[in-house]
Amino acid sequence: MTWTTAATIVTSVLQIGYTAVMARLLPPAAFGLVALAGVVLRFGGFFAQMGMAQAIVQKPELTDEDVRAAFTSSVLLGAVFAGAMVVGAPLARLVFQQHQVVQLVRVMALGTFVSGLMATAMSLLRRRMQFQTLAKMDIAAYVLAYGGVGVGLAWRGFGVWSLVWASLSQGIITAVLAYAATRHSVRLYFSWPHYRPLLSYGGRISVTGFLEFISSSLDTMLIGRLLGAALLGIYNRAYMLISLPLYLITTSVSKVVFPAFSQLQSNLAKLRSVYLSSTTLVAAVVLPLSAGMAVAAPELVRALLGPNWGASVPVLRLMSLPVSMSLITMFAGVMCDARAQLNHKIVANVISLLTLVGLFWLLRGYGLLGFVGALLINEFVRTGLFMVLMHQDLAIGYGRLLSVFLPGI
Repeated sequence: MTWTTAATIVTSVLQIGYTAVMARLLPPAAFGLVALAGVVLRFGGFFAQMGMAQAIVQKPELTDEDVRAAFTSSVLLGAVFAGAMVVGAPLARLVFQQHQVVQLVRVMALGTFVSGLMATAMSLLRRRMQFQTLAKMDIAAYVLAYGGVGVGLAWRGFGVWSLVWASLSQGIITAVLAYAATRHSVRLYFSWPHYRPLLSYGGRISVTGFLEFISSSLDTMLIGRLLGAALLGIYNRAYMLISLPLYLITTSVSKVVFPAFSQLQSNLAKLRSVYLSSTTLVAAVVLPLSAGMAVAAPELVRALLGPNWGASVPVLRLMSLPVSMSLITMFAGVMCDARAQLNHKIVANVISLLTLVGLFWLLRGYGLLGFVGALLINEFVRTGLFMVLMHQDLAIGYGRLLSVFLPGI
């Protein structure tokens, strides 16, 4: 966790600097277009992986044949879905009413194939708890891709394409470094007995990931379609300012606890202790930090994004609570993954998604703040649903589950 946290802090500082530079070199519409293209890519990405990355980490006993089967499926599915997104990219224009998105999707689809190439190596590193290696890889890839490729291309006038090639470069660099650190077999393997347990778990992971993708992307899709790319860019940058530092802090813990939870998946007493301590720790950091960012929203926007982004201030303030709550609840989702309680997690995500759709419809007339208000209300619903799951699976009382918020409050 020390190495992961160190990488998180370094990457956060670099990301803040990168955002400050790029916000002055590119207009808001560029970020909005990339956000729309990212929705399409995330849609294909969930099914391109079929949860194989998580299956490699979670499986109690792992053989060489399992590794080859996971690599084979990840590479082939990545190639198929990358090709499908290239061919089906014109559909994005019909959904978002933005013709520029088509070419962005076609180029960025390469990232889906690259993700398939590196998924197995990254999963093996996480399973082996080699977080020192992962931390160094994350920092190196970010500096080279975003600091070098991204800023360099934006400075030379490449506009929105500087964002695209920065993202692709990060994936390619990470893939090369991950394979160099693991050197697993890359021979293709076809034997159904070794695919069955991986696909059974991974398929349900993909379903839950898809539902979470729809929930997290619904605001982007609706704002882009109803309010336009410029307002979407304002929303996207405000969301980034509040979510990025909180997400990176939380991720430094969640990256460690998933393989740890998986190794302890049959030890309920230990799992209860680790789950409660992890969520309490994260809540104690995330809740005060998000409150402070809400208070300092005008200064943050002016300093990091510049004087032309004043419309992001109220969005940033209102987004602070739902973002922080979602990151705390994330640990309940990680526990469901580690314990293979995926059917219950799917039900909770379906209920949360339906609630969010209803709230967006009710608050659609209030512009950007209406969308943020819907996210806030829905996050309370989602937190309650996952509390029920933890109560049922780990036998933790509701009072104890609520108490994890007290230090942060």
